[in-house]
This record gives sequence, C-alpha cells and structure tokens, in this order.
Amino acid sequence: MVFFRPDRPGYGENPYPELERLRRAEPVHWSANLGAWVLTRYAECEQVLLDAETFSADPADEGGPAGERVAAHRAAMPLGDAPILGHEDGPDHARLRGVVNRAFGARAIAGRQRDIRAIVAELLGRAEPGRPFELMGGLARPLAAMTALQHFGLPPARWEGFHAAALAVMRARVEGLSDPAAPAGAEAAADYILEALDEAAPAPGEDGSTVASELARALDAGELSAAEAVMLLVHIGLAGNGPTAMALGHAVAALAAHPAAGEAMLRGDLAPGAVVEETLRWDSPTHAVPRFALADVQVGGRRVRAGQRLLVMIGAANRDPERFAEPDRFDPWRREDRHLSFGVGKHYCLGAPLARAELAIALEELVRRFGVPRVVEAVRGGTLLVRGFERLVIAPREPGELEG
Repeated sequence: MVFFRPDRPGYGENPYPELERLRRAEPVHWSANLGAWVLTRYAECEQVLLDAETFSADPADEGGPAGERVAAHRAAMPLGDAPILGHEDGPDHARLRGVVNRAFGARAIAGRQRDIRAIVAELLGRAEPGRPFELMGGLARPLAAMTALQHFGLPPARWEGFHAAALAVMRARVEGLSDPAAPAGAEAAADYILEALDEAAPAPGEDGSTVASELARALDAGELSAAEAVMLLVHIGLAGNGPTAMALGHAVAALAAHPAAGEAMLRGDLAPGAVVEETLRWDSPTHAVPRFALADVQVGGRRVRAGQRLLVMIGAANRDPERFAEPDRFDPWRREDRHLSFGVGKHYCLGAPLARAELAIALEELVRRFGVPRVVEAVRGGTLLVRGFERLVIAPREPGELEG
C-alpha cells in the first residue's frame, strides 16, 4: 500500500527521496490524509498546469464544504468579490494580466537592473567583512520586498505603509471570519493603496512603465474597477516575495555544497543565471501547486472526479528522470532546463523576469564579496506549497577549505 506523509519529521529538510519513492510506486496517487491527488511525474504535472479549462486555480472550485467555505468567506469580506490574478482562469485572467504585462517586459526589467544592484550593495554593505552573515533576513527577504516595491513605482515614503496595507487586505481574504477587526482594516487598507496609486510615477527609461503607472492608466481608462486595481497590486506585491527570497537561499546553499560551481562563477566561466535556473530545478521553493478539477477527467490512467483537488508536486516534476538526466545531481551546466518552478501556460509567473534578474545580480554580488561561501547554520521553514530556509548563516571559507 502506498502512503504519502509530508508531515513526517525530515520531509521539509529533504523531500526528494519520498517523492521519488512515490513517483516510482504511484505517480498519480490519491492521498486520503491530504484529500487530494498527488502528482509526481513531469508529464502529468505539465498536463494539469497547461489545461486551465479543465483544472481551475480557484479554491472556490473545490467540491463540497471546502469550496463552499471559500465562497461564503469571500461574500462576507470587503473586496471579496474582486478577482485575484492567481485564481482566475478565463477572460478575467487575460484582461487583468494584460493590464500589467508591459511592466514586466524585457525593456522594463532591463531598466531595473541598476536599481536592483544598488539595493544588493546597500544590504550587503551592512555585513561585517569576514564575519558570518544571516542571508535570509540580511539580504534575501528585504531584497525581494524592496525590489517589488521599487518596481511598482510607488513613492518610497509609501513602501512601508503599502506593505502593511497589502497584508491587511490579504488577512481579511484568508482569516476575516475569525477576526472581527479584519474587514474594517481591509477597507482602510484599500483606501490607502488607492491613494498611493494616485502618486505613482513612471519609471525612468524608454517606456516609463511600472506596475502602479499601468494600473493608474487602466483605472483612468475604465479598464479596471478600483477593487480590481487594489487586488492586482496586493497579489503582485505579496505572491512572489517569499518564493524569490527562498530561491536565493537555495542557490547560496547549493553553491556552498558545490564549490566548483562557485569557483567557476568567480572565474567568469559560469553565468549566475545558469546557477539560478539549475537551483530552481534542483530545489524549487515552489514545492507544490494546487488545482481543482472542473469535470471528470483521466490523469495518468486514474479517474479524477469533478471538484477534487490535485497537488502538482513541482519539486518532484523537476527531478523526474524521464525529463532530466541524473536529476538529483546539481549541474548548472546542464542543457535541459525547462523546469516548472515558474509554472507553465496561462499561469506562468508574471514576475519571473524580475525574479531572475534580482537572483542573478544578488548571486553575482554575493560571490564577488564573500567568495564561495560556507554554511554555518541552516534552519528550514515554509509549508508544503512553498519551502525554503527560515535562517541561513553563511561565512567566507577559510584558506584552502574544501567542501562538497
């Protein structure tokens, strides 16, 4: 009999042996304890992510009491009926994504690189030379948040207030029924976010496009409602920060465990972007993605019924030997790099170009200043859906020190 227990001790530290065992035994597995189908093979994971007409991203589409609770909660909350980009699949998804696409185009991201490098330099400048440095709190998390806020085009004076307002809006969406103060807090937060949008400024450069300026333009043109603009900004502002920060932690830990790759970076023989892509494949911060069947359908020879939940195990798909040669080996020189860490299809991560830019710049600057680091302390955190380090203390290597 096959079991999948990601709640067991040690799974978060290293889930890959368990995922490999499950993929060999039953790649489309019904987990009674999770109440979901667990997909561990690349082919089925890609199939489900590509087919937005059959597999919804919206938790309200789960059958039975679970979906009913989500729908009832939204009906009771301020902005509850405003669509969230990551949960939409139909025309609303295309319309909402179309509003902000230009702000994530190649030209807009190229215009951000100097700013990202300045943020990295400021954060790394706080590290004591030659001393241990806590990467997650000192660089990874603040870099992800500051890069997103700067890319929005909001005035810096609004950054701290926006982050608090965005959290208040999402808190009401998630736990408003259990917190009587949450609905009123969300209404005040939405007003604050709309005020901040009024102050949005175009980015310097040829196209002058920022997320906030695109939203302000769409509001003026009547392409968005105020509630939709607020939820777009909140979703984009919060959704990618955790995974991006965790990806940087994974990349630095991978270099520490594979010093030859770090030394190749130092020599200029290996691009930081190649390390980023292999890290995303080898140890993806996005560990699993939920989807909900809209109709009875066959997946990997198993019958999935309408309303059932599926867990697309990105971490397992990215190590499928049918898709990647020697998948458990960290190899930034490999050619097959079509991992699923940013998704695929309609829900391909909107912020992927920005995340790639900040991860590559941060790695380049970190190795330039620290050399190939060693790990002094590592504490895992996260959830089944998003996993990474809570703390990661690194230090320069001692002369002649070898590791990995």
